Amino acid sequence: MKYPFLLFCFLILFTACTGDGKNASTNAGNLESTAAYVASRDQDTAQYKPLYLHQIPAAEDLNAVRTSLGGHGRAFLPDMTRTEAQVLTRNVWCFEFYNDNQASVPQKVAGTGQWFQFANDGTFKGGHWNRQTYAGVWYLDYQEKFPKLTLDANVDAMDAIWQVQAISGDQESMAWVRPSNSGFGPQRRPISAKLIMLTTLPTKEQFANTLKLAQ
Repeated sequence: MKYPFLLFCFLILFTACTGDGKNASTNAGNLESTAAYVASRDQDTAQYKPLYLHQIPAAEDLNAVRTSLGGHGRAFLPDMTRTEAQVLTRNVWCFEFYNDNQASVPQKVAGTGQWFQFANDGTFKGGHWNRQTYAGVWYLDYQEKFPKLTLDANVDAMDAIWQVQAISGDQESMAWVRPSNSGFGPQRRPISAKLIMLTTLPTKEQFANTLKLAQ
């Protein structure tokens, strides 16, 4: 039956709107943006703004339920008997390749280095290169062909739903697709990505060969 799942989705959205986490302490207009250190060389002249360019909550709000940039719902304990949950919570997951069809080649390459660190309490941290830039909660459901990973962030611009379409045999890489009609988070054309598992936050030196593609 789908009714329990629909009720679950309602609870997620309701708590995202009414969460009782601490309030943001900094006005959004005074915040730093990831554009300061990850924007592509053509971003100033490009008409398209990639999703990974977003404002960063103040340091004291970085892991808050609510920030001046948004808020997330309750964390629910994931089903750790599922392979996807076990793989996601193993270590840091980083975009090695990021294919946004609306972006230029330099913008696609600049999407490399985004990362997630999923905890088995249902929370996650996200960022780009060696910086955390937001946090939130994550949910997996299995109602469709591919497992669906929902990321509900304290920066609303980073809310997203991804399909986990493949996990490698050694469980050290994954293929994700962000569909265009998910109904949650900013809506764009489909985005596909390859993620690899790391033991530490990514550095530009680690991905030097990929970054050369933007030159």
